[in-house]
Amino acid sequence: MTPPAPSTVPNSPAEPFSPEHAAVLAGARAAGIRAGRWLRSLAPADSHPVPAVTHPLFDFADAVEMTLDRLDPFDTDVRDPHTGAITGGDGGVDPELRERLWEGAVILGDGLTSGQKSAVLAVAGAARLAADLHGYGDYTADLPVLTAVIDHAVTAAGG
Repeated sequence: MTPPAPSTVPNSPAEPFSPEHAAVLAGARAAGIRAGRWLRSLAPADSHPVPAVTHPLFDFADAVEMTLDRLDPFDTDVRDPHTGAITGGDGGVDPELRERLWEGAVILGDGLTSGQKSAVLAVAGAARLAADLHGYGDYTADLPVLTAVIDHAVTAAGG
């Protein structure tokens, strides 16, 4: 009997990366792109995505896009069977990127309508929850719900 082929996903469990996981993650990436495009459209017309003059909406949009692009359901805590040491997984979203997801609150006083503010908060909250699914959630059940929240918020706010 031949052993199963190794997974291409780091820290993966014995089961391979399924097509269902791939489809759910692709949906999250697409929602991140749509949300990022919408968030950038909220920046005042006189702001430009130039590093020296970046509006907070550009950085927040990048953080949302990158978070939803980097999600990795198999990047979880792993215990070394020989030493017992635990290597912490982060679900593909490093601490610096997680910190940038808090910037959504910074832009709320920036001339947005109530509907836009609500949508920004919904996008921020859903992206933060998605970043933590590796620790407590079920990607195939929970990520589509978070993706739908993001898409609904953007659509309802005119994006």
